[in-house]
Amino acid sequence: MWSTFGLILAVSMWACAMGWLTQYDMPFNFTCPPDQFLAHLMSEYKHYYNDRVWDFKCRHPGNDVTLTNCEWSGYVNEFDRPLIYQCTTSGIITGISSYHENYYEDRRFRFQCCQASGYLVTNCDFTPYVNNFDEHMEYVVEAGKIMRGADGYHNNNKEDRRWKFEICELVPH
Repeated sequence: MWSTFGLILAVSMWACAMGWLTQYDMPFNFTCPPDQFLAHLMSEYKHYYNDRVWDFKCRHPGNDVTLTNCEWSGYVNEFDRPLIYQCTTSGIITGISSYHENYYEDRRFRFQCCQASGYLVTNCDFTPYVNNFDEHMEYVVEAGKIMRGADGYHNNNKEDRRWKFEICELVPH
């Protein structure tokens, strides 16, 4: 029992020392501060855990944009299955939540979206995949754009996901 506790403590301390907001095999829930959206995602994969740790940064979408009517989705994927998610209408991703299941060596995800009052989300495109399996991932939303969606698929041999994101412009209406 003490060896399991010691291992968990060591992993937690290592993850914190590396600056990650999440821990391997543990659930997480991240929400941006008011009027900010998810703009920077970083992640590191470790074979030992068949999981990733994550770090997130947020920023204001610019101008006088106010984000309101924030709501969490349900879980948008099943274990070992593809994930595709888009906020509705003028929604912007402002939060991400996940839990890991060792049996599947995968995660389920849900997202928080907020509405950009007085703005339209337009000119949306998905990025190419921003990571390879089992490798470091870092993606920053281009200045003047926002994130509206996420797409990812899981590979059972690699026990990891590749990701791409839907990036859009925000224009007043």
